[in-house]
Amino acid sequence: MENNDTNVLEKAKLLWEEYRYRHELCWKLVFQTTAAVVIILIIPFTKTDIVKVIHYWIIAVPLIALAFLLLIYKCLTRELLLLRKIRIEHRELQKKLYGISYDINADMFSYNVKLYLVALALLCITEVIIVVFIWIPNLT
Repeated sequence: MENNDTNVLEKAKLLWEEYRYRHELCWKLVFQTTAAVVIILIIPFTKTDIVKVIHYWIIAVPLIALAFLLLIYKCLTRELLLLRKIRIEHRELQKKLYGISYDINADMFSYNVKLYLVALALLCITEVIIVVFIWIPNLT
């Protein structure tokens, strides 16, 4: 019986390491994506001399940010699914080993990350509208 407990404990440790890695990876992607999108989105407002030359072609900049967000959304969706599977398994072992019980359906991390990325996408779309209807007409 003691050998079985050791195996379960070892499995719990490995799952914890994997869970921690996946969770940190998701957060890292969110922070890096936010930084990249914000940097891309300020370009039209900081490079007015370029905007005066290329006019409406500058909307390609927020559209690039939006395309980048769609790619990250797809990648993060896969990572979040894997994280959820690992989290469920890890929490089952926590319940078995320590009697700690979690409501598996109460996890909001994946939902909140996706909601945040959608909000960033809406920011990109809003910038396209602002650049086209306010920024460029006021520069010329």
